[in-house]
Amino acid sequence: MDRLETGRAGSDGGTRPPWSTKKKDEAPRGLFRHPAGVWGIRYTCGAGHVHEEKVGVLKGDAFRAHATRRARVYAEPGWCPAQERRDARARAHVAAAKARTRLTFQQYADTLYLPWAELKRRRSYKTIRTEVTWLVSVLGAQDLAALTQADLERVLDDLQRGHSPSGRPLSGAAVNRYRARLSGMFKRAMKRGLVERNPIAGTEKEAEPSGRIVYLPGETRIRPAIEEQAVREALTPALHPLFTVSVHTGLRWSEQRALQWRDVDLLAGFLTVRHSKNGRTRQVPMNSLVRSVLLDLATQRERPDDPKSPVFRCSYREPDKFFPAAVQRARRALEAIGKETGHLEGYTWHGNRHTFASRLVMAGVDLRTVQQLGGWQSLAMVQRYAHLAPDHLRAAVERLVQAPEGKALG
Repeated sequence: MDRLETGRAGSDGGTRPPWSTKKKDEAPRGLFRHPAGVWGIRYTCGAGHVHEEKVGVLKGDAFRAHATRRARVYAEPGWCPAQERRDARARAHVAAAKARTRLTFQQYADTLYLPWAELKRRRSYKTIRTEVTWLVSVLGAQDLAALTQADLERVLDDLQRGHSPSGRPLSGAAVNRYRARLSGMFKRAMKRGLVERNPIAGTEKEAEPSGRIVYLPGETRIRPAIEEQAVREALTPALHPLFTVSVHTGLRWSEQRALQWRDVDLLAGFLTVRHSKNGRTRQVPMNSLVRSVLLDLATQRERPDDPKSPVFRCSYREPDKFFPAAVQRARRALEAIGKETGHLEGYTWHGNRHTFASRLVMAGVDLRTVQQLGGWQSLAMVQRYAHLAPDHLRAAVERLVQAPEGKALG
């Protein structure tokens, strides 16, 4: 009887199917003759799907291919060659899309980064635009995604060699500002999927010397504040209130320029800085001199009913348009009467902020309080004024030699 038509009883009392599970050809299990006339392989993937593949005319190649597929099934549970091919096609599609939207550094800066900076970084946009414009002049034609760490390091090195917007070698601190700008640009590009990594992240920052703190000494019992008086007299009368409030509040120039009458509480004695450098709002207490100056300005208001009118009337957008010349006039006036002018050497409007902090420290105010009054983001930024408290430090070490009451040293 033909074996394909005969069923045999199974161990459970039933009968097995009336067909044979034996291969119809002499090829090893998993191999078969493909209709194309070549050897093929058949296997079940990790996902449970049956797959067939053409291999070639050599039976040995088909045997090895089948063994390779079976080994991968055992090594990678869930592996499916069809899914693998779909994933590969998807990656190729994404890569092609990125290639079609690939931007040069200049295209990215002009169409994406600078418009974002103008919208989100209005207070510092002028500086950002200056830095980005110079970077575009160097890197503009290069593919944004192809820029490497070595490319960007060469740009930073050139800044120190004199290839800079000013034509002069930049300090380590200035180079670090450009490094931070590049890092910010690439971070934005990563968020938009234009680059896969930030190539500037692996570069080291340049060392930044602490430098000399330029400030105006305060008035003491044996020494009047002649430098401050000389600078004030060298300014036009319209700028006197601006200068006095700057020295006695530590406000930044931008914070003073943005101050409105709604931010002045003469009754409580506080100024409200709505948008400081770090983006936070803070309140600055007024001393009696600042309150007196603001009271005088309040009586001269042109629009007393407008709470949004500016506190200070100043036609200058930046202090470097008038202050350096005033400092030079003050130095000449002091030299004419035989006074020392060392504290005015290199003095800028930002030095008023240093003067504010230095005088507080010399008056014995602790650094944490100085930080809060000046709106510094971290205590480390105020540590540079610590050495200006000699009396406080001397009193601390003097405790080592003070004898207990009723006892003598020795």
